[in-house]
Amino acid sequence: ILLNIGWKWHAGDNLVWSKTGFDDSAWKSIDPTKEISELPQMFNSQIKWLRLKFDVKNKLPNPLGIAVNQAGASEIYLNGQLIHQFGHLDTDSTKVKAYDPLQDPIYIPADTVGQYTLAIRYALQPKIHYTNIFALTKNRLFHATLLDLVPTYKAKSNFKSYYLGLDIFIVGVVFMLFVLHLAFYIYQKNNKTHLVLAIYFLGTTIIRIFKIIGQNQHSVEDRFLSLNIANWTLGIAIVCLANVFYRVAKARLDIYFYVLVVFQFMYSLMSSISYGSMLQTRLLLIGNIISFLVLVRLVRMGFRKKIKGFFILGVAIFFAILGLSLLSGAFLFLNHGISPVGYNDLKYAFSPYFIDGFFAFSSVAIPIGLSIFMGIQGSETNKELSRQLIENEVLKNKAIEHEHEKQQILANQNEMLEKQVKERTAELVASQNQLIQSEKLASLGELTAGIAHEIQNPLNFVNNFSELSVDLVKDLKEEIEKQEIDKEYIDELFTDLSQNQEKINHHGKRASSIVKGMLEHSRASTGVKELTDFNALADEYLRLSYHGMRAKNKEFQADFELNIDENLPKINIIPQDIGRVILNLVNNAFQAVSSAASTSPSLQTQKITVTTRWLSEAAGDAAETIELRVQDNGTGMSEATIAKIFQPFFTTKPTGQGTGLGLSLAYDIITKGHGGTIEVNSKEGEGTE
Repeated sequence: ILLNIGWKWHAGDNLVWSKTGFDDSAWKSIDPTKEISELPQMFNSQIKWLRLKFDVKNKLPNPLGIAVNQAGASEIYLNGQLIHQFGHLDTDSTKVKAYDPLQDPIYIPADTVGQYTLAIRYALQPKIHYTNIFALTKNRLFHATLLDLVPTYKAKSNFKSYYLGLDIFIVGVVFMLFVLHLAFYIYQKNNKTHLVLAIYFLGTTIIRIFKIIGQNQHSVEDRFLSLNIANWTLGIAIVCLANVFYRVAKARLDIYFYVLVVFQFMYSLMSSISYGSMLQTRLLLIGNIISFLVLVRLVRMGFRKKIKGFFILGVAIFFAILGLSLLSGAFLFLNHGISPVGYNDLKYAFSPYFIDGFFAFSSVAIPIGLSIFMGIQGSETNKELSRQLIENEVLKNKAIEHEHEKQQILANQNEMLEKQVKERTAELVASQNQLIQSEKLASLGELTAGIAHEIQNPLNFVNNFSELSVDLVKDLKEEIEKQEIDKEYIDELFTDLSQNQEKINHHGKRASSIVKGMLEHSRASTGVKELTDFNALADEYLRLSYHGMRAKNKEFQADFELNIDENLPKINIIPQDIGRVILNLVNNAFQAVSSAASTSPSLQTQKITVTTRWLSEAAGDAAETIELRVQDNGTGMSEATIAKIFQPFFTTKPTGQGTGLGLSLAYDIITKGHGGTIEVNSKEGEGTE
C-alpha cells in the first residue's frame, strides 16, 4: 500500500509530536511521495515533522514492513517510539547527512489489531542540488510503501539482480564496441569516424557505470555527484553521435550541429547547478526537438545521397530491442509478479521492467546500426580494392609482354645517351677549365693594374734621385777644378751622393720585389709549401688590390687599414695560392664598399680592415695556426646569399663582371690545400667579415 494519503506536516522540532495522543488537526495536509520541486514549502534545511495515522483491522500472518525512498535524513517513530533512522539528523543543519534507503524494507512492530501513528522527523541536507537528471533518479521527499515483509525481500532481491545483470550486460557490450572501434582507428588512422564512435561508446560506458553507482548509492550527496558526471558525459556522447551521423552522411557540420553542441553544454551546466523538474523538462523537450531536426535533416541528406543502409539498420535494431524489452518485462513480471515499489496493479508492476529495459537497449541501437553499416561499407570497399588489384594484375601482365620490346629500345637509347653524355662532359670540363683560367687571368689583370701603380712610386724615386745625383756629380766636378778646394763642401756632396745611391738602391730593390711578386703570381702554382712571412704577404696584396681598384676606377675612394700581429711567425704555405685568396677577399671587400658608397654617398666613410693574428699560443695548440680577417662596412649579404657564397659559379656581380669562381677557388685553397677553415659573417646593409 503506497502511503500517500492522510499525511500532515508542520515546521519545527518537538518530540511530543511523535506521540499518539498529540492533536495534529491544525497541521497542513501533504503528499510526501511527490517530487521536492512540487513541494516548495518543504524545500529548505529546517527540521519538519510528518504524521500519518493508519488502522490494522485484521491480524496478519506475516510482519509488516515499510520500503522507503527519501531525499533527506529522517527518524521514524511508531506510536512515540523511535524504530529506525536514515542518515544523520541534527539541529545544526550543516551536520545533516541525507540518506536514501533505496526501498530496503524495515520491520514495523505492528502485529496486533488497532490504530497506529507513524511520525517522521525530517530535514533536507543543505547545498545539494536535487536535480532530476534525465529521469536517472527521483527526488521524492518521503516515498513510503506499507507491505508484507516476507515476500518483498524475495521480490526486491530478484529486482536488483535483474537490474544489475542488465546493466553489466549493457556495459560489457558497449565497452567491447569501444575497443572494436578504437582498434579500427589505430589500424586506419585516416578514418576519424571510428575514433569519434569509439569516444561515443566510451562515454556511454562511463554513463552506464556512473548510473549503476549513482542509483545504488545511499548517500544522496554522492549519488548526485555520480549522476552529474553521467549527465555531463551524456552531452559529450550525444555530440559525438551527431558528428558520426554527419560523417556517414558525408555532410558538412552546419548550424544545426553547433546549436546542438551549445544546447548540450548549457543543459549539462544548468541541470548541475539548478533544481526544478519543470525547467529540466522544458530543456529536455527543446533538446529532443533539436535532435529530431538534426536527425531528419541527416536522413534527408542520406537518402538524397543514396546512403540508406545505416538508417534502415538503425530502425530495424531499434524495433528488435523494443521486442526484447517487452519480452524482458513480461518474463520478470510473470516470474515475480510484483513491482519494486510494491504495487500489485499490472500497469505499475510491469512498467518499470519494460521502461528500463527499453531505454537500456535502445540507447545503443542506432550506434550499433552505424557500426554494422560501417562494417558493410568497409567490406564493400575491400571488395572494390580486390577488384582493382585484379585489374592491376592484368595490366601488369600486359606490361610485362611489352617489356622486352621496350628493353631493346631503351638499350639503344641508353647507348646513344651515354655517347652524348661523354661528349657533353668533355665540353663541360673544357668550359670549366676555361672559366677557371679566366678567373686566374682576371685576378692577374687586377694584380697587374695594381703592380703598375705600385711600381710607379719606386721608379719615380729612382729617377728623381738619379737626376739629383747627376747634379751633385756636376757640382763636385766644378769644385775639384777650382784652385782652392773647399773640402767640407766636397764632403757634403759625397755624403749627399752616397745617400742618393742608397735610396736609388732601396727603391730599385722595391721595384724588383714587386716585379718578382707579379711573376710568382702569374706563373702556375708549384704546389710546394715554403716558409712565408704572412704579414708581408697580406700587406703586399692589400696594397696591390687597392691600387688595382684605383687603376680600374679613378673615382674610387676607400680607407683601408692593416692590423698585423708582430708575433706572427713564418708559416709553411703555398704563397701563390694564399696570395690569390687574399687578393680575392680584399677585392670583394673593396667592391662591397664601392657599391655602398655609390648607393648611399651620405653614409659613413667606406673602409676595410685586414687583421692577422697568431692563435696557437692562446689555444695551446702546437700546430701553426694563423687567423686572417677581412672586414668591410659595405653592402653586406642576405642569409640566402651567405648559404650559396662558396658555391662554384655563384656570383652577386652584374652579368659579365664575374665568373663566380673566386670564392669557390679560395674555399678549396684554404680547406683542401691547407687544411684550414673559411667562414663568413654578414648582415645585409651593415657589412661583411
